[in-house]
Amino acid sequence: MNKFWVITKEVYKKNIKSFGFLAMVLSPLVLVAFIAGLTYYFSQEEQVGPDTSIAVISEDDTINEMFKNQEWDFQVDEEITTEAEAEEALLDESIAGYLIADVENTIVDGQLIYTDDFSEQSGLIQESLSNYQMMLRADQLDLAPEEVAALSEPVSLDEKYVDIEEGTLTEEDFSDQMIQQGGAYFVSIAIMVFIMTYAGIIAEEVANEKGTRIMEIILSSASATNHFFGKLTGVMMVLLTQIGIYVIIGFGAYMYFKDADIVQSVLSEIDLGAILQELLSYTLIFFIVGVLMYVVLAAFFGSLATKMEDVNKAVTPIVFMALIGFYVGIFAFNSPDNTFVEVFSYIPLFTPFVMPFRIAADTVSTLGVWLSITGTFVFAILISFVSLAFYRSNVLIYSDTNLLGTIKRSWSIMQSNRKARKNRG
Repeated sequence: MNKFWVITKEVYKKNIKSFGFLAMVLSPLVLVAFIAGLTYYFSQEEQVGPDTSIAVISEDDTINEMFKNQEWDFQVDEEITTEAEAEEALLDESIAGYLIADVENTIVDGQLIYTDDFSEQSGLIQESLSNYQMMLRADQLDLAPEEVAALSEPVSLDEKYVDIEEGTLTEEDFSDQMIQQGGAYFVSIAIMVFIMTYAGIIAEEVANEKGTRIMEIILSSASATNHFFGKLTGVMMVLLTQIGIYVIIGFGAYMYFKDADIVQSVLSEIDLGAILQELLSYTLIFFIVGVLMYVVLAAFFGSLATKMEDVNKAVTPIVFMALIGFYVGIFAFNSPDNTFVEVFSYIPLFTPFVMPFRIAADTVSTLGVWLSITGTFVFAILISFVSLAFYRSNVLIYSDTNLLGTIKRSWSIMQSNRKARKNRG
């Protein structure tokens, strides 16, 4: 056991101190910081004030006052008073558009000419003119302000999202479903990223020692079992360290920026506690099991490589399997009750990618979820011991044959060793 921890510690220290680990940790943080910076910049741009100008041409004083005195997301050029001047200013691009509005018999007739820069404001202008027309008609009908307010009061619409289960309607929280779908996307992308990263690390760890013939010296003082699980544990500790760094930085950033206006506006629209609860339940389980399972496979395939140049070819099958699971998971988002999706959600190699989307869509029972989790755990344990058995046989094999040929040769050696142990017994 002491040799196991020595191997684990060496793997952990070597990767933690490497420049690759620093780049691996910082790259997502730089991306998040860049996106957050852009979001903050554009939000500040909106708060600085409108710089788009239009001209309002009307003989009705009330309309002129309404556009001059109210707060808009644009400015009104008061110097332009005729249609000809407005058209010339629009051609010069000194204004983004102009409004011509007339009132006749309580009917407001408006014409808005604008460029693409002003397209988002047309709805607000139409709404304001409609409200003014309603006020004119209310005055004509001699309606009190309270009666006008009653006429314009919006309809109260109580929305309920329901799901059909065994012939009965069950009320669902739509925001909760959105959180679950977001969690499913998060776990699929995270698993894919960590598999691509750490499968390469564990494969290189094994192939590097094997390619430099150091493996023969190591295995003369430590068993293949200690070496195999020591490498796995060391790499998984590096992974947990990276996740821990993100958790600490995320918590620190939240505590520092939690009082900012933009953060408060986001938090007012989402339930942060519900998101954390969702991510820390099934999503976290599938993430851990999924990454662990593929890292074990990467250690096995890495042992098949004779030199470092063969690592990429050795881990190619793992990458393809992960890509299949990822794309089936994306397909499951649109068709969670598809038979194809249902079958793939119970295949252990694809379960971490597919099952979270079925959970989000509520197309699987709690029993089905735990059956998939149990099956994935059992498969991960089984593949660990199968990989260990092959690892013991092929870790000292130096062959220039293809991947399949190396596996066949490892199988033959494993069978021969088993027969030899039986004869000695």
